[in-house]
Amino acid sequence: MQCSESRECMSPYLDGLLSAEQALPLQVHLADCEACAEEWEAMCWLSSWLKAEPMASPAPDFTTQVVRRLQQRETRRRLYSSLGVCMGSMGLWALAGAVLLLLFIALWHPLIRVALLDVGLSLAKDVLSILAVLGKALCLVVYALAARPTSLLLLGYAILALGLTALWAHVVFQRWRHVLQF
Repeated sequence: MQCSESRECMSPYLDGLLSAEQALPLQVHLADCEACAEEWEAMCWLSSWLKAEPMASPAPDFTTQVVRRLQQRETRRRLYSSLGVCMGSMGLWALAGAVLLLLFIALWHPLIRVALLDVGLSLAKDVLSILAVLGKALCLVVYALAARPTSLLLLGYAILALGLTALWAHVVFQRWRHVLQF
């Protein structure tokens, strides 16, 4: 038996996991090899020392304390995520309310109302015309991509990306709704 093989067998032998015929080559090797015999003696001493020491055990309520702390952590996480969503929503609602209040105040005065309506209507008309041009440009891009086979593949990837984004938004919304229920 080689020294490397004997080192692999020492721990199972010490634990009583080797049969008599498996242990015999190890015993012969330990009688012949001084280095392995010293290692064996050290393992035996360490094993007996560890067996003499009392076994450490956790406190009786250790498991319940861990479970309670995990539940508290989960409750705090839900609370903080809910608070974050609520604070963000309140911020957006406050911003929308401020804009509406300013718009109402601005429209209350007749001169401002006339000026805002004139500017607002022309601005809305310009925005709609820009959106129409962008929509036509998007249609042309899609048509150009569909005209080539490799571009069609890119278009498919783009549609897949949009679909995955929509799925992600749906999952986030469902999670947000689930958090608010607790």
